[in-house]
Amino acid sequence: MPKRPSSKKSPEISPVMQALATYIARAVKKPLPKAVVEKTKHHVLDTIAAMISGSQLPPGRKAIAYIRTLGGTKEASVIGTKFLTTAQNAALANGMLAHADETDDSHAPSLTHPGCGIVSAALAMAEREKRSGPELLRAVALG
Repeated sequence: MPKRPSSKKSPEISPVMQALATYIARAVKKPLPKAVVEKTKHHVLDTIAAMISGSQLPPGRKAIAYIRTLGGTKEASVIGTKFLTTAQNAALANGMLAHADETDDSHAPSLTHPGCGIVSAALAMAEREKRSGPELLRAVALG
């Protein structure tokens, strides 16, 4: 039996999501405002400090031990160690380290800790892809 065409309409993209997607697509080519660059530098530094602290705590040590068992191509650093692994594994480990002692950032409206995911992923990819500091900061800011 042939399928009948669906009478359901595709959901429309909200104006907010359209504006956000347009902004991010265009932001790749626009310079970041100086205030955003400065705030992003502080955010990255704060998250790296949380990673270093977390690397010394039991949850961080467990994360490092687990990632060591996975091995992988030496693409990116696990913060607080001399260990290199795949960018994906480094991002996972560093995200776990950043959250290990609860000193990482938080964003109350979204109930999230964005630095754990955004900074750890951006650092790993920037290292693997040999990106510049400004490119790293742009990735974090847009994340």
